[in-house]
Amino acid sequence: MKLTVLVDNNTYIDQYYLGEPAVCYYIEDGETCLLLDTGYSDIFIRNAEALGIDLTQVSVITFSHGHNDHTRGLQYWSGEIGTKVHIVAHPDTFKERKCGELSIGSPLSEAGLRENFRLTLSREPLKISDRITFLGEIPPLNDFEPRKSFGTLVDGPACSEDFVADDTALVYNNGNGLFIITGCSHSGICNIIEYAKSVCNEKHIIGVIGGFHLFEVSEQLRQTIAYFQMNHIEELYPCHCVSFAAKAEIHRHIPIHEVGVGLVIDVKYQPKIRTVGGVIQKVTLEDLPDIIDLQKKAFTQVALWMNNFDLPPLHQTIDELRNEYEKSIILKYLSDEGVIVGSVRAHMDKDHICHVGKLIVHPDYQNQGIGYALMCEIEKYVPHCDKYLLFTGEETPNTKYLYEKVGYVVVDKQEMGGLAMFIMEKKNKAML
Repeated sequence: MKLTVLVDNNTYIDQYYLGEPAVCYYIEDGETCLLLDTGYSDIFIRNAEALGIDLTQVSVITFSHGHNDHTRGLQYWSGEIGTKVHIVAHPDTFKERKCGELSIGSPLSEAGLRENFRLTLSREPLKISDRITFLGEIPPLNDFEPRKSFGTLVDGPACSEDFVADDTALVYNNGNGLFIITGCSHSGICNIIEYAKSVCNEKHIIGVIGGFHLFEVSEQLRQTIAYFQMNHIEELYPCHCVSFAAKAEIHRHIPIHEVGVGLVIDVKYQPKIRTVGGVIQKVTLEDLPDIIDLQKKAFTQVALWMNNFDLPPLHQTIDELRNEYEKSIILKYLSDEGVIVGSVRAHMDKDHICHVGKLIVHPDYQNQGIGYALMCEIEKYVPHCDKYLLFTGEETPNTKYLYEKVGYVVVDKQEMGGLAMFIMEKKNKAML
């Protein structure tokens, strides 16, 4: 995928393109050429010409949402396109919007667009090209990115607070991870990323470009940064509706890239190669210091995400682990280099229930199937239990998702040490 920034608030020195507080990206994926948004004016057309981009090759135009700094530019080009172009957007995108007496929505109506374009309005995810997906309506998936109203949505005679439910994004799957392309992220940048991971069944995030709708150094920004770190996002391109203060705060923790008109991002297609490497073995006494070290590295990521550094695994001593070792089965996952990069433990009680716990994977080795392999392997060491039981935090949905893939289901929810925890179990089919 090749992405070229046609419209942004920012321009680069000695590159003589035009800027405006708006968004337009020209995206190429194989034979498909598309746009995300069209900016506020005809600048996207003029910049494309200056960059040597032939916009007549565009077959799809997608819209991140209906605000006029993302949709208004289309009126300057609509007469030249013809019906070959397919517009994809949320059903609310072309409804009238107001902020006080000011019109802030698209000047082009749904009815008018249908006369000149093939128009698809969808709340559901849609494939745009071989590897690009339009996400549709973004559900709320965390509690630190509340939907905020922005003016009024006019739908015929009805008026209501506008929570910008049409705000969406594109996601490119390169076969080994996801690259997220947003407009404004009114629905929350972390919500968008989390939903993209779910839609594409892929946890690795290569990068993110677009507006994050972050302006103040706040608790929401702090939790957003923690989320970026938790997901090991490799490349961040915050722009448009991200203030200098917010960018600076993000950059204190994670390096970010400057975005401006003319920026080109090239994300190569790299299908995932599953190497047959790594060995699972039982832990020895000599391994315990390495297990403690790995445990602290893995749970530090969780603590950062939850903003809770009182998690018991962070404070377990070597003597406590040695005592646990005497009563449990502890497995280790060795990398090709012979380094312990994963572990899990289990013990069976007098009621023939196998308690599984402390599944840990080194942060640099996550999303490679190691946790899944360990969960499957530990069952072989406790084959005569009636069921397997574990708990996981409500605030760590990735871990819950992994356990569900292995076959666990939620049977209860309890508070443990001030944390909301899911109790999950898996019946041992061999004993049924």
